[in-house]
Amino acid sequence: MAYRTNPFLERMSERTSDQEFVRLFSPKIIERLPEDAFQGAVHVFRSPPGGGKTTLLRAFTPTALKAFWNTRRVQEMNESYQKLVSRQVMHEQDGPQLLGVFLSCASGYADLPPGASINQEGLFRALLDCRIVLRSLRNLAALMSFNTLQQLDDVRLEYDEVGSDLKAIPTDLSAGELVRWAEQRERSVYAALDSFGGSAREGMPSHVRFEGVLWLQMVRFIVDNNVVAPKRLLMVDDLHKLRRKQRVLLIEELIELRPTIPVWLAERSIAMGEELLSQGAREGRDLREYPLEEMWSSQQRSQFSIFAQNILQRRLDVQNLIPSGAFSQYLRDQFTSNELRKEIDLGQQAFNHSVERQRTNPRYSEWLRQAGECLKTSDLDSLRELYVIRTLIARDESKRQLTLELAPLATEELEERDSSQVQAAAEVFMHEELKIPFYFGIDKLCTLATNNIEELLSLAATLYEGLQAKQIMRKPELLLSPAEQEKLIKDVAKRKREFIPKSHTDGTRAQRLLDAVGAYCRDRTFLPNAPYAPGVTGVRLSQAELAKLRASAKRADDQKSVLLRLLAECVAENLLMARDSSASTSRDGGTVFYLNRTLCAHFDLPLQIGGWQDVSADTMIEWMEMGPQPHRRRRLEMK
Repeated sequence: MAYRTNPFLERMSERTSDQEFVRLFSPKIIERLPEDAFQGAVHVFRSPPGGGKTTLLRAFTPTALKAFWNTRRVQEMNESYQKLVSRQVMHEQDGPQLLGVFLSCASGYADLPPGASINQEGLFRALLDCRIVLRSLRNLAALMSFNTLQQLDDVRLEYDEVGSDLKAIPTDLSAGELVRWAEQRERSVYAALDSFGGSAREGMPSHVRFEGVLWLQMVRFIVDNNVVAPKRLLMVDDLHKLRRKQRVLLIEELIELRPTIPVWLAERSIAMGEELLSQGAREGRDLREYPLEEMWSSQQRSQFSIFAQNILQRRLDVQNLIPSGAFSQYLRDQFTSNELRKEIDLGQQAFNHSVERQRTNPRYSEWLRQAGECLKTSDLDSLRELYVIRTLIARDESKRQLTLELAPLATEELEERDSSQVQAAAEVFMHEELKIPFYFGIDKLCTLATNNIEELLSLAATLYEGLQAKQIMRKPELLLSPAEQEKLIKDVAKRKREFIPKSHTDGTRAQRLLDAVGAYCRDRTFLPNAPYAPGVTGVRLSQAELAKLRASAKRADDQKSVLLRLLAECVAENLLMARDSSASTSRDGGTVFYLNRTLCAHFDLPLQIGGWQDVSADTMIEWMEMGPQPHRRRRLEMK
């Protein structure tokens, strides 16, 4: 079955059939859901675009659950089915037990008149309530495999004792009659909208609370004297499409209702605005917040890699241009014996030149003797050791200027000072100076995705096109070399950087700021003694500096206010990753802004999280307005 010319270009939450959806869906995301995600409360799922919010919600719609049930005996589908059983969404004999109600805020709600009057809020509540009722009953018909909605007339509705508390939604109708009521109610809302003049009209639909949630949690569906779909899940997607006042009203009133069923709200991080840069949890007993990228980064780093590789394999399985299987089998992760002969020779020459003045220094005689042994072996490991020795000599020289230690250094001390960070820094320097490929292999690919599914698929799509070209040209080996992988990946990184001015509110400033951050990180990464090994990939604003920015937040034209909004949008759009930095005895707490990992490839930076440098708000404002400033960077280095 040929899914598409390039299966990595299709976004699964859009335009795919339910059969295709369940085939592509990775159950690893269900593993990462917290245990209380299916408990009664308001659960907010948040991520930059492409984080997987809509895909997660769609997995719990009736048609998707039925597709999971129907394919449960297919080997590659069984894992998803078992995960749903473990969450009690599916029963091994009776099938789907959960009625998932999926609504999108992408259309209709923001058309309601702006403002905060009771009439306007009442229209918003009325529209959401009738849509919850209507979508619930239509989804029930899909779950029961009804051919027409008229069959809902045979479904009896019963309510808990508190059902009499419902004022706006009738409780004396059958399921079919309630569908017709909800359809008429929705038409009445739009009729009121069309003729809305700012004042109340007699008979205008207006609800004083969100009753749709209360109705959904207390109604029982009776078919042939049996209760069906006993579990409920309300899912509201695209919350960022609402006006800010609508969004605040919805979240606050849902929390006040204290729902006994899980209510999942999904929104892009951009909806948080400058709150994204505020430290501290915003959760409470009836509110749970799940930044999707943190679901992967807060635990073992390998978790996202497992998830990502599962997604890539499922994509390969739905095409027939190349053999299906693990995506990693097409990405060569090692160099051949003669592949880097020229680069290794140049690296050895560069090492000899860099240590020429230390050869007469007895302090480094043993270390340089060890380097001589490495020079006899022309392979990549020996070259890496030469770069490690060069770095450690530079470190020792900088320390000697302070301590005046003159004692010879033994080879054992060379081994003691070596570390995985220094080894990683050596690889980064080899890439910078000798152009030895660095961004290749499945692990680097997953890291470059920055915990974002859409970014992963964009990178994989380009690599797949490289494989397509090899297949069409009938190359003897259907395998991308490290150099080929890096070229394709850096093409994606370049396009991402170039697209920033077109995709962001203040894109030109954002691009200048990110370019300056990248240039500054490069300056600090490629110092001869690699003091922040393996390198610097982020900058930090202390709490005091952030307080300066927030103090100007009310003045929209103030540069500090502009920077605060710009940082928030860059974080929301996954161009920067914000991580809290705890206070210590020597420094204040703050927030580190790490570059997106794909942008790290554009700036030839390492991919590890951890290396950062303190900067001031004034420096970032200068970067935002003027971009990289070479003279400014040299002054910073001298301080």
